[in-house]
Amino acid sequence: MRVMLLLMLMLMACLPSAGALELSSRHHPVGVKVPSTMTLPQGMQADDKGRLTCSTCHGIDKLEDRKREDIEEIRRRHADDFLRGGPWQKRDDFCFQCHDEKPYQRLNIHAQLDERGKLREENCKYCHREVPDREHPPKRRELKLRLPVDRICLGCHLKTPHLNALEHSRKPEEKMRQRIREAEKTHKVILPLGDHGQVTCVTCHSPHEKGVIDEGHPAGRQAADRSVEEGPDYQPSRWSPVYQADKEARLMELERKSGEPVELDYKRLAGEVLVRLPAADGSLCRACHQFND
Repeated sequence: MRVMLLLMLMLMACLPSAGALELSSRHHPVGVKVPSTMTLPQGMQADDKGRLTCSTCHGIDKLEDRKREDIEEIRRRHADDFLRGGPWQKRDDFCFQCHDEKPYQRLNIHAQLDERGKLREENCKYCHREVPDREHPPKRRELKLRLPVDRICLGCHLKTPHLNALEHSRKPEEKMRQRIREAEKTHKVILPLGDHGQVTCVTCHSPHEKGVIDEGHPAGRQAADRSVEEGPDYQPSRWSPVYQADKEARLMELERKSGEPVELDYKRLAGEVLVRLPAADGSLCRACHQFND
């Protein structure tokens, strides 16, 4: 996974070497020779002995002579050149110009069927203590989950995997609960709430790849026109400038606090996966919310 790459670089930076600069724990090692199996991207050069230097990755003149306490300010003022080709929204995207991204990808436990449609039982056991019966899906109290339903997703995902996630994590009023029950009957689907009646990740998202549970069962119904490996698809939207203007003040404050460039672009949902009802046409939202025409 991507985090593994950063951890690896942190460990490498701690290795002693003769004449090494005093670097932060998150810094890539310098003075090491570029392996023959690696090709530096355009604009990045090693020294005359084929070793990495500060200027290999950084476009700031004599950055190695600057004081460490000034580095953050330099990074903010020179975002385009601090890491060559910047500004980089994700720092590890810069790393993957040289390093192979594939070995560091996070395991996708939602890819639960192999090429023959056979269940990958080892993936089931990340969430279940025992593999449930696909032919006769157990009732909720029989699922034998490793954590409560409102916490189990947080073992891999953030509390805020998308905008407004936290705002949804609350107990709906009775009028909304009634709309949810009606939507379940209309669409023959389940929209499960948490143990304390609150909206959780699995209220809207199915944790199971399409086909793991028979689509005739309410727990097996979902909107999925893309594979789990592909993930959802987004297309440019003409509403993006309006969206950016609405969020401008908050994004500027976030950039000021984090010291990182923040880009937020509104895109239209064009392909869905692991959602219990279609979100692109608003069906998922209308299962809870009532909108005026």
